[in-house]
Amino acid sequence: MNQIAHLRDAMAASQLLNDVQADDGFVVGSVHFQAAGADIPVNVDPELADNPEMDVEALIANTQRFLAMPADDWKRLINDIAVEVEEAVEEDEVEEPTDLRDDLSLHSVAVFADAVLLSFVAPKQFPQCWVRAQLCEELALEDISIDEDDGVETIEFKSLDDLLDNLSANNDK
Repeated sequence: MNQIAHLRDAMAASQLLNDVQADDGFVVGSVHFQAAGADIPVNVDPELADNPEMDVEALIANTQRFLAMPADDWKRLINDIAVEVEEAVEEDEVEEPTDLRDDLSLHSVAVFADAVLLSFVAPKQFPQCWVRAQLCEELALEDISIDEDDGVETIEFKSLDDLLDNLSANNDK
């Protein structure tokens, strides 16, 4: 069994994520993240290119630690992100003067052995961008970036079968 298959099986056994699948170099699943009240995809990335010795226990522990974040800690984190972005943007013009705390919506999460990367959409303030926040192992805010949308459409599927059905349907056209 290869390392990604081993990670997939360990993540599935942990029952932290639903619909756990192995993908190209990482494991993906979905979960209802209670603190944000959102259903999100979660990528667990062992970064095998940089670290050939995968630490499955650290990846599971970091995933569990993030998913167990209390709602009050989540609200503080959202506030910290908003403050950082507001200070960086200062008086630059935004699309709509909405409080970023109300505009940020968690889109996806990537879990690494020593960090968590959050991807948010902010459709009113930053409609063509991703707001990304990197957290350390202790889930403290380390870095924020606002990245322009690359124009590539992202389509999400609930299962590998749904993806294959979509690909087959598109090939028939």
